[in-house]
Amino acid sequence: MSIIDQPNVNPFSQSMKSVLFATLKSSNKAGRQPRTPWTPIQRKLFYIVLVLNIFGIAMILSAGSVVASQEGIGEFSYAIRQTIWFILGLGALYCASKFDYSNLKLLSRPLLYLTYFLMFLLYTPLGIQGGGATRWVSIFGISFQPSEILKIATVIFTAQVISGYQKDLRNKRAYGEPFFALLPAIVMLISQPDYGTMCLILFLLGSILYLGGIPLDKLFKFGLILTPLLLLGAIAAPYRRKRLLAVLNPEGDALNSGWQTLQSLTGISNGGLLGVGPGSSKSKWWTPETHTDFIFTVIAEEMGLFGSLVVLSLFVGLVIFGVQIAKQSKDKFGYLIAMGITSWFAVQALVNVGVTIGQMPNTGLPLPFISYGGSSLVVGMTAIGVMLNIGQPRKR
Repeated sequence: MSIIDQPNVNPFSQSMKSVLFATLKSSNKAGRQPRTPWTPIQRKLFYIVLVLNIFGIAMILSAGSVVASQEGIGEFSYAIRQTIWFILGLGALYCASKFDYSNLKLLSRPLLYLTYFLMFLLYTPLGIQGGGATRWVSIFGISFQPSEILKIATVIFTAQVISGYQKDLRNKRAYGEPFFALLPAIVMLISQPDYGTMCLILFLLGSILYLGGIPLDKLFKFGLILTPLLLLGAIAAPYRRKRLLAVLNPEGDALNSGWQTLQSLTGISNGGLLGVGPGSSKSKWWTPETHTDFIFTVIAEEMGLFGSLVVLSLFVGLVIFGVQIAKQSKDKFGYLIAMGITSWFAVQALVNVGVTIGQMPNTGLPLPFISYGGSSLVVGMTAIGVMLNIGQPRKR
């Protein structure tokens, strides 16, 4: 028996039928019962995400206009695209908030398999190369990053496995099953290469294992094996080694690996307390990727320390309300999903900001809900919708 197979698991077709039946059944029940209004925590979480998106579109309007002019397209192109993705994201959030999250137990494996199929397309002519990596797939003219879907698939799948082993957490399958199931994804991320996302996936896996109650001695052995491998991988590739050295001494290679860091720090220092004003950033003209990975630089320069703290406080609020929703969950599965999603956004935001202030090497991880990118935004909004459904009051 394979390590990713569990006893008494329905075949794929039977699982899909069960999900559809359960969904239709819950929908019929919902039609006979009055709607339950959102709780204050749900509303606060939604408003925080809404403000972050609006703030992001405004910053993309500023930083993206420079990139658009350099590419010879309309200066509002990136802001318009982000607005369209935001509207699509709202639709995804709404649908996810209405879908009973307990049905995700049956969908966790199909979602992971679908993600693997999409990641496999990167190695076909449908894969798009950019910035020295092949991370995008283009189907019918629409490009997206399968690695973004992998993030939510990792959270749901690992939560499903761990919640199923709550009475036998010392069983090797409890932590071996999700690791070996995600191993192909880790290999594909290394080959893209996308080392930043790979580290995030491993972090999410470890976090959910810990929160799920896996004994610390098992986690320690798990970390003892992975940590040296991650450090070796970080210095094995020349470009990653240069990025690490750029953090320690950006002036040592100021015109190459240290360029982004130095320009980002210059822009942030120009912002001062209140910033230079909306649209007046100068660093966006010569700092690469200011509309994606380095958008916090534009925020700090145009809005100053005050604006930067506002953005950071919004992420702190997202974490606080995410944890509160997790604690109110009716079961362990919902708790682990909510905590996994919260950890995902918290760490990704922390890493992105750390890169822009020169404290971490560039990982390519966007600032959630603010950086330009349709895949990241729509998947992130879907994840928030799942959290809102977990926080929905239910009869106990």
